[in-house]
Amino acid sequence: MESLIMLIMKIGLLVLLWFFVLMAVRAMKRDSDNVSGSLPAQGNGSVVSHGGSSIRRTPPATRLQIVEGPLQGSYLEVDQIDDIVIGRGKDCTFQVGDDYASSHHARLFKRGNDWFIEDLASRNGTYLGGYRIEQPERVAVGSDIKVGRTTVRLVP
Repeated sequence: MESLIMLIMKIGLLVLLWFFVLMAVRAMKRDSDNVSGSLPAQGNGSVVSHGGSSIRRTPPATRLQIVEGPLQGSYLEVDQIDDIVIGRGKDCTFQVGDDYASSHHARLFKRGNDWFIEDLASRNGTYLGGYRIEQPERVAVGSDIKVGRTTVRLVP
C-alpha cells in the first residue's frame, strides 16, 4: 500500500512540475508577442506590418552633421549627393577642420537606399560606432562616425 501512495505522489509531483514548465513557456511567448507586436512610432520613423510581424523603417538621411569637433554644428545636405569625401583637404566634399584627420580621410557613399563608409588609408583610422573599420561598412541613420577627433552623423 505504501508503494502505491509513493507512486501516486511521484506522478502528482511530475504533473505539477510539467504544469509549471508549460505556464512559464506560455508567459514567455506572450511577452515576446507583446514586445514584437507593439513597436511605438517615434520621431519620423514608421512601423510597417507584414503578416503579424512589425518592421521598423527609419527615415532616410537628409544631412551629414558634425556633432563633436572643431566645426561642431556644420552640416552638408546629402539629399542629392551619392559620394562624399570627408577630410581636412580643401578639395574634400565635407571638410572637418581637424588636425587629427587626414586630408582625404574617409569616403561616405550611397548604394540604393543604404549609406556606406570606407577608410581612405588614413593614419588615425575611421571608427563606426566605436569600432575601427577595415573595409566598407553600412552606416545606419544616427550612427556616429569618428574621423580624427571629429564625430559626424547622418541625421534624418
